[in-house]
Amino acid sequence: MLQLGDLNIGYNDSAPVVSAIDAELSDGCFCCLLGRNGSGKSTLLRTIAGLQHPLSGTIVRPDSISIVLTEIPDLHNTRVREMVAYGRLSHTGIWGRLHDEDYALADEAIRMVGIQDIAHRLLSTLSDGEKQKTMIARAIAQQSPLLLLDEPSAFLDYPSRRELMHLLQDLAHNHKKTILLSTHDVELAAASADILWIINDQTMVKKNPQDFCPEEL
Repeated sequence: MLQLGDLNIGYNDSAPVVSAIDAELSDGCFCCLLGRNGSGKSTLLRTIAGLQHPLSGTIVRPDSISIVLTEIPDLHNTRVREMVAYGRLSHTGIWGRLHDEDYALADEAIRMVGIQDIAHRLLSTLSDGEKQKTMIARAIAQQSPLLLLDEPSAFLDYPSRRELMHLLQDLAHNHKKTILLSTHDVELAAASADILWIINDQTMVKKNPQDFCPEEL
């Protein structure tokens, strides 16, 4: 469950980027966040994740959150399977040791995203799309109830973008994850999401996908 109450987001000493956001997402809901470049999509995701403070308002969210940002860590000597397994570190306690169960969950996430063939490659040898899939697998391995993704399909080709949407639908509907995804892929968002959040002119509105017109952006 995610609840936003009269939320104003932005940066200190400046006017809000988006004002008076009232919205909620229930368990098992897949929501796509739409808006033009610079509209505030990333700012909203980072605020929900706790990476920056809201200007005012309330956020009710689970204690555990997985987030995939557009920035990809530059860890040259790390292999894909290791990076995905790092998603389990918050579950390892004070010693930070990964166990067989953690690697099993990492392997399952790798299978779900379809990157088994690159699991033992170094991150430094991957394409941007392969790196993005690795970060998505890491977020899935973390097994948090709330998953936030900022433009995760930016470097993916169309078949991979479509597969990603199907995967996120499955995680939401069959595994009861709450998923909020920002994207510029309007057609896939409208075809896949349970609900759309649309940022325009410093406000956010909620739309059922069947009622959405691209001209609203």
